Amino acid sequence: MLFFSNADISVARQTVKRNSEGSKIKGYDFDDPLETFRADVQPNALNAAQIELYGLNVSTANTKKCFADINDGKSLEPGNRVRVSYDDGGVEYYSVQPANVWRGHREFLLIPVEGRSS
Repeated sequence: MLFFSNADISVARQTVKRNSEGSKIKGYDFDDPLETFRADVQPNALNAAQIELYGLNVSTANTKKCFADINDGKSLEPGNRVRVSYDDGGVEYYSVQPANVWRGHREFLLIPVEGRSS
């Protein structure tokens, strides 16, 4: 159980739709999320080795760490995206990288989405 939470997390899987011309458009449907839960999202400073390990660059290295209750975040897996709606009204979008599963909570690395669109 988390003692502190500062954001609502919505998880979406990549979808492929067709536009009016019949072209495939990839996106993420946050109107019908896989899962929604409360979590604690905090800044996370990565060192050079971690940046290389996760295949990040300087523009995507501004990661956050998400701490979720052990019963939440089961749909958080690589390839999915999250919308983080902070209690102060801010909204940010991230790709997900699972980090740790502990006895009482889960941890995820949230990687900023460049040029974010849902």
